[in-house]
Amino acid sequence: MLDTNVLLYAEQGASGQAQRLLRRVGNGEVLGVLPQPVWQELSRKLMLAEASTLGIVKGHQLAHQLATKPEGIKELKLYKEKVRALVRLGLKFEPCTSTDFIETSRALQTRHRLMTNDSAIFAVALRIKADVLVTAHKRLHSIKDIAGSSPSDT
Repeated sequence: MLDTNVLLYAEQGASGQAQRLLRRVGNGEVLGVLPQPVWQELSRKLMLAEASTLGIVKGHQLAHQLATKPEGIKELKLYKEKVRALVRLGLKFEPCTSTDFIETSRALQTRHRLMTNDSAIFAVALRIKADVLVTAHKRLHSIKDIAGSSPSDT
């Protein structure tokens, strides 16, 4: 299971290791799964980055700015293509069930003091019995419920 930050490192060229991991997914050597919260967070971050690059938004509070400019949202196309490319690459979509979100993630949140998305991602990883959670959040590696891995070249 991959976390948003690893995908962004690969996309931005900030981690050769993250890029190699995605190539391995594309070659079928590794099964890469993204839980629903990762697809959503990644799409949002790519959307905001594109809007910023195009000058539709700038400075701080990019999401708020973009929400007030619906005509600017219509111009955004690249982020959608990047998400489609990840699907074509072979990354799988794993839904976050109500049990994942309401029960498991809340228990993980309390026990390990995690933010909402991190606990939901972790809950999905536990449910599908993921071998490894690949994330740059090194704090998640200390949780013994699942093995953690991070790119070391970031």
